[in-house]
Amino acid sequence: MRQMRWFVPRIGHARVATTLGAMLFVLGAARADAQCPDGTPPPCRGAVSPVAVRRANPQLNARSWIVVPFGNVTRSPELEWLRDASVNLLTLDLSRWTDITVVDDKRVGDLLRELPPARAGAQLTLGDGLALARRAGAGTLVMGDFFKIGRGARFVANVFDVRNGTRLRSVTHQASEGDSLLTAFTPLARGVLAVQPPPDARLGATGTTSVDAYQEYLHGVSALNRFELTDAKAHLLRALAFDSTFALAHFKLSVAIHWGDTRADTTEQAHALAAARLGGSLPPRERALISGRVASSGGDHVRACATLGALAARDSTDVEALYGVGECQYHAGLMDVEPIDSIYGRFTGNWNTAIAAFRRVLRLDPTYHPAFGHILDALSTGSVVVCADPGAPSCSNDPLSWQATVLRDGDSLLIRPTHGSRFGLSPERLATQQRQNSTRSPWLNLIAARQIAQEWIDADPAEWRAYLSLATVDLLLGNVSNADRELRAIPKTADRFTRVRGLEYRAQAAMLLGRADEARADLDTLIRESADPVARDRDLGPSLAVLGQLRPLHAAIDRMATAGNWPKERRAYWHHIPRVLLGLPLPGLGDAERRYWESATADTLCVGGQPRCRTTLLLQSQAFAPRAQRTWWPHNEGRPLGFRFRLGYIIPTRDTADLRVFRTTMDSVSRARVASGGSEQGRSVMVVEAHLLEGDTASALRMARFAVDSVLPILNRIDASAGPGDGDWSILLVPRMMLLRADLAAALGFHDEARTWYARMTDLWAHADPELQPTVDRMRAALKSLGPSRQ
Repeated sequence: MRQMRWFVPRIGHARVATTLGAMLFVLGAARADAQCPDGTPPPCRGAVSPVAVRRANPQLNARSWIVVPFGNVTRSPELEWLRDASVNLLTLDLSRWTDITVVDDKRVGDLLRELPPARAGAQLTLGDGLALARRAGAGTLVMGDFFKIGRGARFVANVFDVRNGTRLRSVTHQASEGDSLLTAFTPLARGVLAVQPPPDARLGATGTTSVDAYQEYLHGVSALNRFELTDAKAHLLRALAFDSTFALAHFKLSVAIHWGDTRADTTEQAHALAAARLGGSLPPRERALISGRVASSGGDHVRACATLGALAARDSTDVEALYGVGECQYHAGLMDVEPIDSIYGRFTGNWNTAIAAFRRVLRLDPTYHPAFGHILDALSTGSVVVCADPGAPSCSNDPLSWQATVLRDGDSLLIRPTHGSRFGLSPERLATQQRQNSTRSPWLNLIAARQIAQEWIDADPAEWRAYLSLATVDLLLGNVSNADRELRAIPKTADRFTRVRGLEYRAQAAMLLGRADEARADLDTLIRESADPVARDRDLGPSLAVLGQLRPLHAAIDRMATAGNWPKERRAYWHHIPRVLLGLPLPGLGDAERRYWESATADTLCVGGQPRCRTTLLLQSQAFAPRAQRTWWPHNEGRPLGFRFRLGYIIPTRDTADLRVFRTTMDSVSRARVASGGSEQGRSVMVVEAHLLEGDTASALRMARFAVDSVLPILNRIDASAGPGDGDWSILLVPRMMLLRADLAAALGFHDEARTWYARMTDLWAHADPELQPTVDRMRAALKSLGPSRQ
């Protein structure tokens, strides 16, 4: 699950980032800057989805049944869980009869949220139940009550004809002990239907007789729907500790593992297979969902889509089936390619279908948080590479591998995979990349993601994860002020993930907006609340480094080195990287580069035609610190990997013509990428460095201004910088470019501009580590020498 840290929540697979301007602001801000009816800025509280207002009730189906929550008449706290469980348990039992259809419990939860807030949490009246049934098109309603009696409970279920509101029958069943509460719903279902038990009636539809296991399962499902994966897995594992044969717990645990780090937990498919093996007594719908999970966990996304698509076609409001369709279509559109001819192919999945399915899930059930994850994954992806050999260290230039550029075509994505090239971009791929830039497809895709996030808020204005997702997209678009406002709408009562991630992003936005004290306060809050120092240093280390506090980042490096059994050369080199990105490289960098290069190229794990498969990190330091003192360069060992790292070849050869070509090319690409919404990858920093190597400070200042004004707001899309987690350290370029702009402006006589950025930097580093104090003292002295502002 891919998880992005800088401005992107962890939402994608294998590692979603989530967390990768001024022109990007226009369309995104048009709606966000409008005033709400009550005079406050958006997002507007109490907004009602236009879709919800216009919906008409479907025609009633006499063979469609709905169960609504039973009432806790005796108000027993220890039995309150049965209020929601009554829907799940009775629905599962009724679903085993094939001559009726039953509205699934997830859809019932969606309908309950349409009730007025004052009614949603109270005991339902007959009028409430009939209204919910009409919204679902169900002709038969089941509602009832439960009463605590000793260590057990008495259940009363009433069946109503929705057309006229008359009661058809009433059924009573008593469970004498707590352990018999779950199995009480099987005879209750038979009484409700007035039929004999089906042939496969065994333990009851849930597949467990353990109340403890079932309650942990409910907590786990609730956490999973909120996308709180750690809590979800903990509860589901506890459920299986109480009952290892609980099929539904195995099923949901497989889903939770799928969204986590599958490298750390490889049991995703094992739990799916266990659910299939143990779920023979479950209703057909649940068995089909499990079958789809087994196929998806095994990589057979085509079979998964066939199974889950049939469920969704049977019931277009089945949230779990729709979500499953989105999952298999997304992943089949990421890894399975069918050749059309020797050049072109097609994915077996379809991201447009996936996005449509996920979008409908959020409209039906705004609490189903995982549905937005792959929407953002698809709409923030610039290209897809499918390896001919999945085990190869690199496949981008393998002519047998597939490469696809993601284009925007009207309101859809256009993704056509082509074969790669051993010698760089194929003509077909180059043409699609040029089309991607000219059509501004990355920007348009993010605008589409923003619209979907806003729809999610409209569907439920109190769903705080939706505000976090909207802010994430605004940060991807460079709309920092919009994102800051959306993040501030998240209250302290939001779920922990949303609140914590929101504080992280608020701190990062405050750094860009010149509010260093707010950034420090938010990070201090997160530090106080963090119980895990390893996660704290890893997650907050880059942001703290922007404030001049490097120790957490160094601690994270040491922990990674110890856990990964790194050679001492690699550990030593990584400790240079934070200072390299800050633009303040330490003495000895060149020697550390050479030792790391030699240890990496001698690594026995570098096989399969990749003799230097671990040297890309080294080339990062040469690209971002080209003016550091060195006596050794890797150009004699082979040309750098990719044009972006060409400075490591140009500088030792002193080829000024090649330097001009590099500088003009990188300048052009940087500006084009920013305008199109694509990944800038730190090119503007390299252009500034190239100008300084040429001695052209005026041009260096112009590029530094562009970097600060247009690149820093979308810095989250830079993925070239080194660090744990696929570019998590790119944020360290923020103080570097601010300080460089101040120094260049001061040198060229732009004193007011220099004051602004020196002041911004001294605020950021007001509590910097001692090792950075010489730089802080220099900035303060420069600010003092400029005198007071004349403005």
